[in-house]
Amino acid sequence: MRIPFFRIFYSTSFTVLSLILAVLLLLTPANLIYEAFRRRKIYSIFIVSGVCILTLVVAVLLYASRLYANRRALLHIPKAWSPLEKGHVEYRVRKLVAEKLDETAAIAFEVRPRNLSKSATGQSEQPLRSAAPDDRDAQTEQPIPPWGIISHPGWSSPSSPDLPHLQLTPIIHELSNLMEAKAVSLAPPDPLYSPTTATSTEPPLPDALI
Repeated sequence: MRIPFFRIFYSTSFTVLSLILAVLLLLTPANLIYEAFRRRKIYSIFIVSGVCILTLVVAVLLYASRLYANRRALLHIPKAWSPLEKGHVEYRVRKLVAEKLDETAAIAFEVRPRNLSKSATGQSEQPLRSAAPDDRDAQTEQPIPPWGIISHPGWSSPSSPDLPHLQLTPIIHELSNLMEAKAVSLAPPDPLYSPTTATSTEPPLPDALI
């Protein structure tokens, strides 16, 4: 079993120093009250006692307000809202956050999938030119956009000729149901199925659309 020596030393020394501080703080008003009582000055006793009690009340209120403020601040972490409105944070902080948000929105807009087909761009099909940074004269024609090849997992290209802007996530979720429907459509007819209850005596054909 590990004995926490540092914690014991810290707690003990803190308690001893707190008691010594309390004794030193009470020594002066106690001496004043004793001298006033010995000289029969009752009003001095009330004055010193009132000042000490008022000081103690103010100290307790300040300490309680500090604990309440710290507790409220910790309960609001993390915040459910962004403190970006005027008055929530300083002007420089709000300006910096707003600039970074605008920059992020511009980057998100630039990296979106782009439709490179002729019908969407309205331009003739010309290969884009890319040059190496060290040798600008040796330019080679490559059908690569200047922003590079952007791959979005689960999202087909907008310039796809058959299925543009296709989200693959719902298709993957429905894949098991589609396979089951295809298997049912290709399954042979049930031998226990009575043809007298059907409108036609011919066996059902597989559905090619499934």
